[in-house]
This record gives sequence, structure tokens and C-alpha cells, in this order.
Amino acid sequence: MQPEHWTARRLRFTLWVAGAVAAFGVIGAVLSALRAPETLTWAAATGAAVAGGWAAETFMRRLEERR
Repeated sequence: MQPEHWTARRLRFTLWVAGAVAAFGVIGAVLSALRAPETLTWAAATGAAVAGGWAAETFMRRLEERR
């Protein structure tokens, strides 16, 4: 098994951050627009960030498996 190339590691990290930030922003903006309580908004946005990061990581693994 070959060691992971540094560009693949960087891409994986970038996708993880992008997925987390995008999910956090979208859920936070939607709940803020709906005038949800701040405690609900922050909790849901944080949970969405975790899920977005996980989804991006899963996506990257699937792409690597195809190669």
C-alpha cells in the first residue's frame, strides 16, 4: 500500500473544512431567518458542521476507492 500523497491529504482536509463551514453557514442562516432561538440555532449549526465534515470525508474516501 502506497503512502498518501501530500496533495491528497491537503485536499481531504480542505474538503472537510469546506463541508463543515458550508453546513454550519447554511443551517445557521436558515434558522436565523426563521427567528429560531439562539441556543437552538447554535446547537443545530454545530451539529450540521460535524455532519458536513463527516460527509466531505466520506466523499473523499469514495473518490479514492475508485482510483
